[in-house]
Order: sequence, then structure tokens, then C-alpha cells
Amino acid sequence: MAYLNLYLTSGIELQKEDVEKTGLLFNPKFPQNWTNNQMKTLDMLLSNCVKYEGQTILYEQRRSKMEAVRYNPRRLGRTTLVDRESGVLWKLVGMKLLHQKTGTNVYKDKKALLSEFKTSQGVIEFAKLLGITKKKVYEVDGSHHVILKVPQKEKLLDYKDSKLTQHLEELMSEYNNFLNSYSIICDDEKYTDIKLRRTFRDYAGDRTMLYGSRAGRYWHQLKRTKRIKHLRINRSKYASIDLVSSQMNFLYAYRFKTGLTQDDRYSVPEYSGTTNRKFIKGMTNVMLNTANSRKACGGFKGWLNHPDRRYLKKLYEDNPFDLFVFQRRIRNYHKSLAELFYQPKIGMNLQFLESSFIFEVALQCCRQGVPALTLHDEILVPHADKDIAEMILNGTPLNKRLYKAIF
Repeated sequence: MAYLNLYLTSGIELQKEDVEKTGLLFNPKFPQNWTNNQMKTLDMLLSNCVKYEGQTILYEQRRSKMEAVRYNPRRLGRTTLVDRESGVLWKLVGMKLLHQKTGTNVYKDKKALLSEFKTSQGVIEFAKLLGITKKKVYEVDGSHHVILKVPQKEKLLDYKDSKLTQHLEELMSEYNNFLNSYSIICDDEKYTDIKLRRTFRDYAGDRTMLYGSRAGRYWHQLKRTKRIKHLRINRSKYASIDLVSSQMNFLYAYRFKTGLTQDDRYSVPEYSGTTNRKFIKGMTNVMLNTANSRKACGGFKGWLNHPDRRYLKKLYEDNPFDLFVFQRRIRNYHKSLAELFYQPKIGMNLQFLESSFIFEVALQCCRQGVPALTLHDEILVPHADKDIAEMILNGTPLNKRLYKAIF
């Protein structure tokens, strides 16, 4: 599958007369009276159809305000694309040149699904007659890999470029190029034209790039069980590697100006054993992303409700313990950092530091010939490359001047 790419174009300035005349060859009821704006949108849409021929293309059916130039350099209006009466996409659907399936509402359904369409042989021929072929399709300049959004919303925000954003654009461009040279498959689906983007959130309201920055889509959306059973990197099963006690590790390293270590920060003396460590890790991360101990109790129970943690939920329900006491003991164990808990902005800043480190490690792995996929706070590499990847992870420093903490 692919995602609708607003940066694609054929470089051809389509003429209304040519579009209308060519369309009549496919359907005697082909829409007439096209506008100049529709010509630009049609070029983008047909370029996507040609590039992703035979694939499902995901997109957002909802109408929204036009994005900033960096996200939409050709100034393509959403209404011009998705309006059911006049939108270019729906014109082609009406002529049966595209096969469309509407998704679910992101505001009404927690399991919201993007809308999608698939090309037909007719639309490929239509594009070809207008001069749009795979050899001619390319991406225009723009901010392809770094985006900034309003917290808890999908609204895109503009921002000023900096050394950080320029570095991230270069890093992600190189990393995506590596990924597209590998074979990454899950079941019968091969991931092609991968474009991972780093999503920041404007939690401070000043458009600084210090919060969030994780990537998504592709293998990130797979359920853990499916990923373990079926994901293959260059036909190999993968091994997972992550930094020990990741977020607490960054807290200590930045607060006390040290390097990252292999110390286990999720081991509290009063709670021993592997299962208790998982509870400690879950609660610690919740405490770093909620405003107070009461909300942390609710957040911890929500964390237990994840499908991958059913057995932990059952263990807790069979032997419940006082969550307020649990939090207090975690804080006491980290006395030197206790005041940093219950500050969600710090939690999002830690996510930025953690994500940045993982992408730096993944890129270094790729440069050494080890295909590495990022997955939030870990990297996935072929089993045969696990030892090399661990050496790279343990030997990769994080540039604290470039990746800044707020604590």
C-alpha cells in the first residue's frame, strides 16, 4: 500500500481541452468544464496512480484548510481533491477509473481508518495519453520528512527551519533511501516507496521542535504477534534491540551530563522479578507523561488494557496493589529526579530524545550494511546482524547540542 503524495508531479501543465477530449475516449459522460486548479490536482492524482500502479493508495477524505507551502508546495486545495460533487478524485471514481473505499471518521471512531482507492488499467491509459508516465513522475521540493502538528490534533503547523530540522531532513532522506533498497515484507505485502516522517507536537506553543518526533505507518501499525510471525527483512526473521531503561537513561544522562549507560533504571528494591520490572517500567513511563499521581493511576490501568498486556492485567487484577504507594517508591528510588515526574512536556521531550537516538543508530547500522527498522524505542535487524547492531547502539553518542532537553 502507499499514501497519497502531494509532492508528486509529472511536470506537465495539463490543458483542459486535452483532458476533456481524452476523457471522452473512456466514457461519453466524462466531465467537462474543468478549472485550472483542478488541472494541477489532476496531475498530482494521476502521478500517484502511475507511480503506485496496482497498489492501494490511502488518503484522508475529510476537507481541511490548505497546508503551509512546506507541506503543500503546489498549493493543492483539499476541496478540489475530495469534494464529492466537484472533487477530482470523485470525478475519476464516477467514471470508474478509480475504485474507492471510504474510511471511518477519526473524530467518531477510535479505530479510524483512512479512505483508500485503487487504480484501474483505464486510469493508467488515461494518464499515458496525457503524457504522464513513470519516467516523468518526480517529487517537487518541500519538507518531506519533518512535520509539526497541534497537540492531540492533526492540524499541520508551519515552522522556521533550523540546524535541527535541516539535519533531520538529510538524515531521514538518507535513511529512507536505505530502506527502499531492502526487501521488507509482511505476509504477502511488500513495503515499497517507504517515506517515514518525523511528527513533532507543538506542546510549548512556540513551534520549537522539542516534543514527540516519532514516525509511524508501515510495520509500526502491525500487531505485535503478526509482526513477530510474519515480518521479514531481506527474507530474514528479525531481532529486536533497544536501549536499557531508555527514557530514564536519557533523564540521568542529560540531568547529570553523563553518557548513556547499561544501568537498569526500572529495578526498584522493594519489587523484584521480571514481572514487577514490567510493572515498574509501565508506571514510570506513565508518571513521566501524566500531570499527577491520580491521573497516573488511571494511565497505568489504561496501559494494562493494551492487548499485548493481557497477562499483566490479569496478574494485577488477581493480586492488586496500592498504585499510590507504588508511585511513591519509584519516586524515592529516583530521588535526584523526583521533581521531573508528572510533567507531560518532559515526557514528550524524552520521546524526542529517545526517537532521535534510535534514528541515529538505525542510520549508522544501514551505513554499515545492516538493514535496521525503527519501532519507537527499538530497532529491528536481521538475526544474523544482531551483534553488530548492538555494538553500534552502544557506541553511538547523542549530540546534546543538537538534540536539546528542557530539563
